[in-house]
Amino acid sequence: MKRNKNFSFYLLIFICLVAVGFLFSTLTLSKDLRSKLENMRFVSKVYDRQGKLIGNLFSHRRIWVSSQNISPYLKKAVIATEDMRFYRHFGVDPIGIARAVYQSLRPGGSKQGGSTITQQLAKISLLSLDRTFSRKFKDMFYALLIERTYTKEEILELYLNSINLAHGNIGVEAAARYYFGKSASTLNLEESALLAGIIRSPENYSPFKHPDTAKGRRNLVLKKLMEQEYITEAQYKTAVTKDLGVVPWQEVTSVGAYVLDYLRDLLIKEEGFSEEELLWSGYRIYTTIDLNYQQEAERIMKTLPHYSGEVQPEAALITLDPTTGGILAMTGGRDYTTSPLNRSVKAYRQPGSALKPFIYATALEKNYTAASILEDRPLTIPLENGKVWSPENNNHEFKGKITLRQALRESVNTIAVQLVEAIGIPIIAQQMERMGIKSLVKEGQVNDLTYAPLALGGLTKGVTPLELTAAYTSFANHGNYVKPSALIKILDHQGKVKKEFRPEKGKPVISPQTAYIMTKLMQDVVENGTGWRAQLPKRPAAGKTGTTTDYTNAWFVGYTPELLTTVWIGNDRQEKSMRYKEGIIGGGTAAALWGNYMERITSHLPIQDFPEPAGIVWANVDPETGHAIPAWVNKNSYKEVFAENKIPESASYKIWRWFSSWPKKGKKEKSPAPESEDFPDNTENNRIEQFETLNFNY
Repeated sequence: MKRNKNFSFYLLIFICLVAVGFLFSTLTLSKDLRSKLENMRFVSKVYDRQGKLIGNLFSHRRIWVSSQNISPYLKKAVIATEDMRFYRHFGVDPIGIARAVYQSLRPGGSKQGGSTITQQLAKISLLSLDRTFSRKFKDMFYALLIERTYTKEEILELYLNSINLAHGNIGVEAAARYYFGKSASTLNLEESALLAGIIRSPENYSPFKHPDTAKGRRNLVLKKLMEQEYITEAQYKTAVTKDLGVVPWQEVTSVGAYVLDYLRDLLIKEEGFSEEELLWSGYRIYTTIDLNYQQEAERIMKTLPHYSGEVQPEAALITLDPTTGGILAMTGGRDYTTSPLNRSVKAYRQPGSALKPFIYATALEKNYTAASILEDRPLTIPLENGKVWSPENNNHEFKGKITLRQALRESVNTIAVQLVEAIGIPIIAQQMERMGIKSLVKEGQVNDLTYAPLALGGLTKGVTPLELTAAYTSFANHGNYVKPSALIKILDHQGKVKKEFRPEKGKPVISPQTAYIMTKLMQDVVENGTGWRAQLPKRPAAGKTGTTTDYTNAWFVGYTPELLTTVWIGNDRQEKSMRYKEGIIGGGTAAALWGNYMERITSHLPIQDFPEPAGIVWANVDPETGHAIPAWVNKNSYKEVFAENKIPESASYKIWRWFSSWPKKGKKEKSPAPESEDFPDNTENNRIEQFETLNFNY
C-alpha cells in the first residue's frame, strides 16, 4: 500500500513537471514557432549587384498558395491518406498510433506510420530546433504547440505548401504545374489522388520514374476516399480507369545556376548558415554578380564547338572586379543542364605557362628588368634524384639572346627555367603563395618544389580557375592581392539586415611599379605574342596564355583596366588530349573566347589606358646590352619601361640624365653670369643639342 502511494506521488510529480515544462515551452516557443512557420511562405532569392533577380537559392520549385486556392479533392485525398482523424485529434492521435502499432505487429501486417499531418508539419519545418530529444517525442511536442497556435485550416495550408512531391517540387502548386501544367485549384479527382499518393515516398511514387507504381498508389488513395465516403463508388470506378495524365515537364535552366550552387556551398560551409535556414527563411541575398555579364558568360560558353572525339572538352569562365575581388560572373561548364559540375571552383588543373608571370614578377622584384638579356639555349638541369632534365620550347627551337619582354611575349620555357634556377625555388614558391597560388604541394615524393612545376606550370595538384584569377589581381590591382568575394548583404523577408559583407582590403604582394611593368609586358603578349587572339578593338588588354603537355588544358587569363577574366578549356578526363580532327585546342582558343566575351561586356565602358603609378620611367634601351641610353646613341634603340630605382644606366645615359636635370631658364633667381662661354644659351634644348655632338663610349 505504501509502495503504491509512493508510486502515485512520484507519478504526480512527474506529470506536474511535464505540465510545467510544456506550459513554459509554450510561452517561450510559441512566438518563435509562429515566426518559423510563417517564414516558410517565403523562398530565399538571390540578386545581382544592381538588385536584379538572378533566381531562387535552391532549385526547388515552390509557389505558395492559400487554402482556398487548393482543390477540395486534393485536401480530402491528403486527409484520407495521411491523417483520417485530422479534424478530431489535438495534434497527436493516440488511436492512430495504436492502430499503426497493431498493424505493424500482427502476422502479415504492414508497417504503418502513426504521425499526424501536424506532426509531419513539425518534422518538415522545425528540423533546426532542439535535436537532443528523440525524433518522435520532438514531433509530438511541437505538434501540440502547432495545434495551440494555428487553426486546422491554417495547419493544412502550411502542410500542403511544404510537402515534398518529387523532382524538386515543394508544395502542391509547384507539383500541379510540374505534372499537369495547371494550378492546384483546378486539379480533378484522379490528379489529386496522384499527388496525395506521392507524399508517402516521393522517390518511389514518381509518375515519371515509376508510372505503374504511381498508378497503383493513386488507385489506393481513391479507394481510401471511397471507404471514408468522400467519393461515391461510381466516382471511384470511373477514376481508377483513367491514365495518369501527366505531361512531360520542359526543364528550363535559369541564368546563374552555377552561381547559385556556389553561393549555397559558400553560405553553408563558410558563413555558417544551415541548409534548413536558407531553404525556409525567405532571405534576400545580394551578391557581387552582374547579371548582364553572367548572361554573356553563359552565352559564350555555348559557342565552344563540339568536336569529333567521344569526349568533348568542357570550359569555365570567371570574371572579377580586380579592385574589390567581387565575382561578377561565373560559369562552371558549357551547360548546367548537361553538366552541373562547377569547374570554376572544383576542377584543379595544371596552369601551364599562365603561371610564368609570377616568376617574371619575382624577377622584377629582384635585379631584373624588362630589358634584361638572357640566352634561350639548351639546358641541362641536375635533379635531386641524380637525373638531369632538359626543358624544351614549344617549337623545339632556341632563339639565342632575348630580352625578358620577348621571353614572356613568346612564352619561352628555357628562360622561365633559368629565372627559377637563378632566383631559387624557395623564393619563387614563397612569392607565388603570397600572390595567391595557394594550392602548391610542398611535401611528398611528388611535389611542386622543383623546376618543372614552378617554371612550366606543371603543378602536382593544379589550381582552380577562381584561384588563378584571384592571383592575377596582384597584377591588375596595382600590386595588391585581393581575396575573391561574392556576397554584399543578406536581408530577411521583412527587409531587415541579417548580415553584411565587406570586401577584404587588398594585401600588398609586389610593388606598384612591378605590377605596372608586368601589365605592360602582358599587354605585349596580347598585342604581339601568343595571346593575339584576345585583342580588343582600341581597348588595352593584358594577359597570358597557358597550354599544358599534350594539350590537356588551355588557359587565358587577362584583364583590362576595369575587369579581370579567366577562360579555361579542358576535358574532365585530365589525361585526354584536346587534339581533334578539326584542330588543336590550346591557349589561343581560350584567348579567342576571352576576346569575344570581353569585347561584349566592355562595350559600354569608356576606353582608358592602364594607370601609370609614380616611380615609373620610360627610357631608350640599347638592344645589344639592355642598358638605358640616350636615343641618339643607337638608332636601333627602343623604349622600355622601368622602375625609376632600377634603371640599368649606361655611362652615356648617366651623363645625359645629369645634363637633362639642370634647371631650366627662369625657374630660379638669376645668378651671376658664368665665366665660361661654352654654353651661352642655358636652355635645356641647347644643352642637349650640344651634348649630343660630343663622343662617348657608352
